[in-house]
Amino acid sequence: LCLARTVRKQWYQRRVREVKAVLTLLHERDSATLGTVATLDKLFSFSAYKNCDILAAWCRLAIKVRHKPIVPVALDFVTRQGRMKYVRPIYRDLFAWPEQSARAVNAFNEKKQFYMGICRSMVTKDLQSILVSQERMG
Repeated sequence: LCLARTVRKQWYQRRVREVKAVLTLLHERDSATLGTVATLDKLFSFSAYKNCDILAAWCRLAIKVRHKPIVPVALDFVTRQGRMKYVRPIYRDLFAWPEQSARAVNAFNEKKQFYMGICRSMVTKDLQSILVSQERMG
């Protein structure tokens, strides 16, 4: 029984690493389309995952291809999750999405006291940097 639990745990951990690696690879290589992301979510329900590593990688990929149904999922995740390794990249991606930027800014401003000081200041810095570059572009 103990061996079965150990094997199950190792299988789950391996699967998590592999799924995260695939999602990260799709994100980094710009090899996913909006249709691909919609199909992946329909098949695997990534938007409903509870594992933070998978959900964070999924949110980043879906935001990159502008999959609108991910926005409430991503905002819920970053307002519940305080770890900078998840929060900062997702906010950065949302701030850079013109259609969703105001929504992300509002969510951050409403919840910023929830974050640890360094996370709050780094996300604020990212926001200011994105706003400055957007002003320069037009």
